[in-house]
Amino acid sequence: MTLQVRQIRKEFITRSGSLPVLCGIDLDLDSDKSLAIMGQSGSGKSTFLHVLGGLDKPSSGKILLDGLDPLAMSETDLAHYRNQKVGFVFQDHHLLPQCTVLENVLLPSLLGAMPKNEVIQLAKDLLARVGLENRMDHMPSELSGGERQRAAVARALIMRPRLLLADEPTGNLDKRNAENIMRLLLKLHEEEKNILIVVTHSVDLAKLFPRVMAMDDGILAEALSSN
Repeated sequence: MTLQVRQIRKEFITRSGSLPVLCGIDLDLDSDKSLAIMGQSGSGKSTFLHVLGGLDKPSSGKILLDGLDPLAMSETDLAHYRNQKVGFVFQDHHLLPQCTVLENVLLPSLLGAMPKNEVIQLAKDLLARVGLENRMDHMPSELSGGERQRAAVARALIMRPRLLLADEPTGNLDKRNAENIMRLLLKLHEEEKNILIVVTHSVDLAKLFPRVMAMDDGILAEALSSN
C-alpha cells in the first residue's frame, strides 16, 4: 500500500484576495513507513493533515491511498473512506465525557460491519496494548491526561486504518508523557504496518522518526534524519 500526493494546493479566499496555505506539495510514503512533520504555527501542517485525511478538500492536486482517490468520492463514499481507511489523533483527545473508555474506543465501529463480539474484543485488545486494560470501565474524567490520549490512540486504531494521522498529539502533555505517547504511536505503527504521519513542534520527538520533513509557508521539504 502506498500514499501518493501530487501538487496539493490549498487557498483560502479572504477580503484582500487569495491566501495560499499549501503550495504544490508532493509526497510518497509506502506501507509501514512513518514521517514527522515540523514547522511554525500557521505554516500549513494541520491543513495538510486535514486534506490527507479527507476532512478538507484542496484547491487542486491529487491524492491516492492504495489506489483510492478520496478527492473524487461522493460525500457518502468519503465518509466511509475516512471511517475505514484513516485514523485521526488530535491534540485534544475528544473523548465523549458521558461514555466509558471502552465505549469511546468503540465509537468509530458503529458505522462499520464488523461483528459486535469481534469488535468489542478488538477494542479490549487495543486498550490492553496501550496500557489501559484496567481503565476500560472508567469515564474520561477519571483518567490522567496521558491516559486520555492513549485512549484516543486506541480509538484511532479500532478500524485498522491504513493511514494514521496525528496532529500535535502530545501538545497538551508534559515532556515525559509526550515521549511515552510518541513512542506508543511508533510501536503500534510498527505492529500494524500502517502509514503514520505525525505533526509536532518538538525537535526531540521528531528525532524518534526515521524521516522528518519541515513545512514552511506551505512548502514541504526534507528536514533532518534521526539516523
